[in-house]
Amino acid sequence: MESIRQKRRLRLEYHGKAPDGTFMLRVGHKDNELLRVHQLAGGTEPEPLFNVSKIEGLVVLEEGVVKPGPNDKKGDCAMKKIFCEL
Repeated sequence: MESIRQKRRLRLEYHGKAPDGTFMLRVGHKDNELLRVHQLAGGTEPEPLFNVSKIEGLVVLEEGVVKPGPNDKKGDCAMKKIFCEL
């Protein structure tokens, strides 16, 4: 959540893969904690949801986030509870 407040990008691994150029948009709750990201390159979805418990190798980068992803919506309806959003 602190990376969202500081508007900083993240690097992470998910299911053994490192999605290229991802940054965090929000953390929500839908019977488990979820992280919606905007992938700057690679991946099959532009803004997938990741299960937080399956994220590995999380690193907060020095690079900042200028704006949310193009499909970002405040109050994301896929989330039961939003802890923090950009």
